[in-house]
Amino acid sequence: MVIAQCKKLIKVYPGAQDFRALDEVSLSIKEGEFVSIMGPSGCGKSTLLNILGLLDEPTGGEYILNGVPTQRLSDARRTELRRNEIGFIFQSFNLMPRLSVLENIALPMRYTNMPRADILPRARELAVRVGLEKKLHSTPLQLSGGQCQRVACARSLANKPSIILADEPTGNLDSKASAEILTLLKELNDGGMTIIMVTHDPKIAQGTHRIIHVKDGKIV
Repeated sequence: MVIAQCKKLIKVYPGAQDFRALDEVSLSIKEGEFVSIMGPSGCGKSTLLNILGLLDEPTGGEYILNGVPTQRLSDARRTELRRNEIGFIFQSFNLMPRLSVLENIALPMRYTNMPRADILPRARELAVRVGLEKKLHSTPLQLSGGQCQRVACARSLANKPSIILADEPTGNLDSKASAEILTLLKELNDGGMTIIMVTHDPKIAQGTHRIIHVKDGKIV
């Protein structure tokens, strides 16, 4: 089953000279795939990831997420679809510094209809899943970079998404922590999770099922 499909996506940033960040990009991601996107800085890979994550809209073309055409959706429907279908992992972790590990993982669930009594037990279960059962009450400032990214991985799973989008998830980590995060992502993928990852590291990309190379806004 195809879970994410792009048909001739175009993204133009207007200016004195319009910049075409994406130039008729077409691709399909199947359920259960672990795909990496690679390319030089400014090639359009982050723009593509933002459109896949419904954080940005294309200028032209079509994006279908889990069977839902996303063009012409209302802002409220896009927000709902993003919250329910997509988990995000960012290079800079994007954790709330004053919240504990448990509270950071629980945060996305607090914006859903999940019963309040179920939120912390699920957050605890996800913390255990990523190996942080002994750090539940620590804050991000008390954690290593690798541990912070584990929190981010757990948080991305909070609302049981269909797909995880990871933007340079090892970019701020040393080689040992990078390998650990890649292993964790592989374990999530082995459990059936679809993952799309932007990375600049060929060694990290080689650990995925498929590598998509982007250059000058095109898939090459």
